[in-house]
Amino acid sequence: MFHQFKPTKKRFGFTMVEIMVGATILALIGGMVAHWFVMQRQYQARILALSEAQQNIRQASWNMIQELRTARNLIYPRMNADKSIKSDNKTVFKNFGGDIVCYYHHPGSSQIRRCLIPNGIGAPAIDVKPIGNGIDKVVFTAHDIGNRLLGIYLESDSSVGLESVYLLNE
Repeated sequence: MFHQFKPTKKRFGFTMVEIMVGATILALIGGMVAHWFVMQRQYQARILALSEAQQNIRQASWNMIQELRTARNLIYPRMNADKSIKSDNKTVFKNFGGDIVCYYHHPGSSQIRRCLIPNGIGAPAIDVKPIGNGIDKVVFTAHDIGNRLLGIYLESDSSVGLESVYLLNE
């Protein structure tokens, strides 16, 4: 009735099926972790680019506003005769020292540049250092009849900056 079997040697190790199932599970987990790291890296790059674009806009605005606040009068753009607003990618104004200053956008280099026309003898000079870098679009708009309020629209990548400057000196 009962058959007696000889005790066999116990084998230690894994079968081929167990190894394949373990490798498959390990590969799935590794793939998910690698995908998460790649997604985090892309997210970090997008956030860094956005932060840099916002910093470029803030720096360009700050540089222009410091001089524009002390400007005597706005030469260009000016409100039209029919009281409609005028916009352009450059602005020209007379600074506190009587010199004529022009801020303009150079699309090829994505920079805002400054040009100074001295009061008296001298040739116009473009500043070596740009006012702003990485700026894709600039629009200056005159907003009031006395041409004392200037709106500045800056665009860099997907970031936008909007500033208004009231010229204090007359």
